[in-house]
Amino acid sequence: MPNLVYLDLRFNSFSGPVPQDLFNKGLDAIFLNDNQFEGEIPQNLGNSPASVINLANNKFSGNIPSSFGLLSSKLKEILLLNNQLTGCIPEGIGLFSEMQVFDVSHNSLMGHLPDTISCLNDIEVLNLAHNQLSGELPDLVCSLRSLMNLTVAYNFFSGFSQECSKLFIRNGGFDFSLNCIPGRDMQRPQPECSGIPGSGLSCLRIPSAQPLVCGTLLGNLEANLTSSSSP
Repeated sequence: MPNLVYLDLRFNSFSGPVPQDLFNKGLDAIFLNDNQFEGEIPQNLGNSPASVINLANNKFSGNIPSSFGLLSSKLKEILLLNNQLTGCIPEGIGLFSEMQVFDVSHNSLMGHLPDTISCLNDIEVLNLAHNQLSGELPDLVCSLRSLMNLTVAYNFFSGFSQECSKLFIRNGGFDFSLNCIPGRDMQRPQPECSGIPGSGLSCLRIPSAQPLVCGTLLGNLEANLTSSSSP
């Protein structure tokens, strides 16, 4: 079906791995949510020109592909919630300059948020809830101009900035409950915060002493990926 642009297999009982070739096709929308797909998400996920990819409510495991975002910037919505994903949120997320919805809630993602999330200038909904993320919530994330709903509940974040407080006051669309933030209500009991999951996890990060410049992100990422794959 060479003219197919909209693939909708939602709410079925399909199982097994997703074919890698799916993300090489010229599809504008991919809906595989609410099935029984399993295994790792294909490494060429970022090849897809789709504007919407919904893989929610399956049994995908492993990491979000590290090449995520390197080849495509047209994605507006990606839904990976309620799977069994682990590892880090890739730096490549920041390359989706047109993204409006990013939902990876109800997984087992760990580590700190990549600074590149601050490049998502059009993001409206950012849902990171029910994972094992840690560190401080970056200032730049909460100052994103289009952000309407930021949910980081049920993680292990240890603090957030004044900008995040402003977001909460402005529209109430900031849920930070059940983290490890001192002096805040509705946080985890202290014993749960003494051993942060994934605290020793090494995520690919852009080494730079300079403030992040989103326009230079692609070159830096490609250089890091190349060096990390060298023997």
